[in-house]
Amino acid sequence: MVTNATKLNGLQKTAILLISLGSDISAQILKKNFHQEDIEKITQQISMMDAIPQEVQKTVLEEFVQMTQAREYLMVGGLEYAKEMLHKALGDNKAIEILEKVQSTIKNKPFSSLRKTDPKHLLSFIRDEHPQVIALILTHLHSDQAALILSALSPELQSDIARRIATTDRVSPEMTREVESILERKLSVLEHSEQSSGGIKSLVDIINRVDRGTEKTILEELEITDPELTEEIRKLLFVFEDIVKLPDPSIQRVLREVDPKDLAKAMRATNEDVQERIFKNMSKRASDMLRDEIKYMGPVRLRDVEESQQKIVQVIRRLDETGEIIIARGGEDAIIT
Repeated sequence: MVTNATKLNGLQKTAILLISLGSDISAQILKKNFHQEDIEKITQQISMMDAIPQEVQKTVLEEFVQMTQAREYLMVGGLEYAKEMLHKALGDNKAIEILEKVQSTIKNKPFSSLRKTDPKHLLSFIRDEHPQVIALILTHLHSDQAALILSALSPELQSDIARRIATTDRVSPEMTREVESILERKLSVLEHSEQSSGGIKSLVDIINRVDRGTEKTILEELEITDPELTEEIRKLLFVFEDIVKLPDPSIQRVLREVDPKDLAKAMRATNEDVQERIFKNMSKRASDMLRDEIKYMGPVRLRDVEESQQKIVQVIRRLDETGEIIIARGGEDAIIT
């Protein structure tokens, strides 16, 4: 009989979690997340358990919720954001304990470093690999990453790789580690060999420092010849964190145009300076409501955070274009009209 949750190993905790969730949900979890060998070990462990004290069950469930929440925080805002959010919710010691557990499980997952790589970048150096290797990589990436990469391949290669993914039951850990090691070395060499020279970010850096007339001329001319490039430049010209560069009256004007739900999401993955500057330009009642909205929102996908931030940036740029606020540029002072 299990009497102490702190002495349980990972297999025992998994068994207790599945027992707690019930047979229907547990069956789906086993089917989608475990190989047959692991399923056999887990079901054997379940069969060995008779009575599970309510306190032990509660502790295991709480740890599962905390680990899931920590993973979400890591995905949304990275390590520092996860530390901050867990510290607020659980206290310093518990936050560190949970993060260490989550990070160790992430490190043990094959291709964990590749899951942090931009799909376009990843595509450029795996597209010439053998279809079986590509299939192996895609099965270990986030589904969004895998979908983008698969969509960019030729139709013939798409069907070949799809067939291999569907028909490959398992691959030896040794082969997985070997492929992962080779790809990480290739990626490392590629990243170190690329020198920063030009590019969109370089252009944005320059445009951010020119006067309004020059910026307008450049963007209008580019709009004619390359609308897509112009849109990419516009997205980068003013990022959400740059809101701290605006004078208080301008921030107040922007906040009147912004959906509170977008603002709450946008502030989930930003620094304390930005948050305090925004709260400073709101009434106490509005800032209290916003703090509560952020606090009780729960985990949010990074993609949704960025989308909300971009909506606010679009509001800022629109107000700038109509002259209601003015974003400071090279040789200009920030003015509110």
